[in-house]
Amino acid sequence: MERESRLPGFVILGAMKSATTSLYRWLDEQPEVFMAHPKETRFFSDKWALGRDWYSGLFAAASPGRSLGEASVNYTDPTFAPLAAERMSATIPDARLIYIVRPPVERLRSHYRHEVQRRREDRSLLEALSDPENAYAGHSSYHTCLQPYIERFPREQILVVRFEDLVRPPAPAWSAVLRFLSLADRPLPEGSHNVSSEKAQWTRLMAWAKRNRLISLRQVSRLPKPVRRVGRLLFARGGASYLRKLDASRVPIPSELEAPLWEDLAKLEAWLGSPLWSRDDPLPTKVVS
Repeated sequence: MERESRLPGFVILGAMKSATTSLYRWLDEQPEVFMAHPKETRFFSDKWALGRDWYSGLFAAASPGRSLGEASVNYTDPTFAPLAAERMSATIPDARLIYIVRPPVERLRSHYRHEVQRRREDRSLLEALSDPENAYAGHSSYHTCLQPYIERFPREQILVVRFEDLVRPPAPAWSAVLRFLSLADRPLPEGSHNVSSEKAQWTRLMAWAKRNRLISLRQVSRLPKPVRRVGRLLFARGGASYLRKLDASRVPIPSELEAPLWEDLAKLEAWLGSPLWSRDDPLPTKVVS
């Protein structure tokens, strides 16, 4: 019974590059909340084989009475979502699920910039989007990504919030999240996290080290600041070609590539019973997460 209490009562499902890191850290700052560390436990997707005891151990340090939560955006990765939703509904059927969405085209641009920054993408944005199986459009197909959870969890356990309502004052989505989790209302914490457009590109050495699991971002964050400053010279730097590729990510996207995203969004809006955006809405002036 004690082990049962060490399972989370809520999960941030995504979407990727929609301020999930910011929400994770803001909730982690709340005194009555305990968030699993690190972010991206990925238990219900690709770490299932580690077992339930491993997963419950992530919450073992929480003091009694605290709300337990975790955040893993690949739970709504189209590759993992059906299986993750099935496993989650069997393991934590009463969990509350939070899904943050941002204008689908702007989200995929941020996703693309994230992959370029980490040297996992060498194609131009339009070249990448021409691949019918590309992950950028896949993660922006919000209804498709959320559908496995809609099928398995009651409507009242799923909260969908807009990115801009979370990161822009007066941030009504922050209050909505607190109410959804039965937490006391309080002001939105300051600071945003994981802003791709503010990061230097990884060097090839850093990309190689990450690919071969020789270094983790968590290990880097624990190093003394002077060491991290020196490390940036080896592992992250800007460059004209990198900046040109970021600029090129703002290129207009052909309507035939956008149309499926808006068709999918219409299905989510129908399930919600309210509109989220119009295609003519202005884009956000600040990119967060």
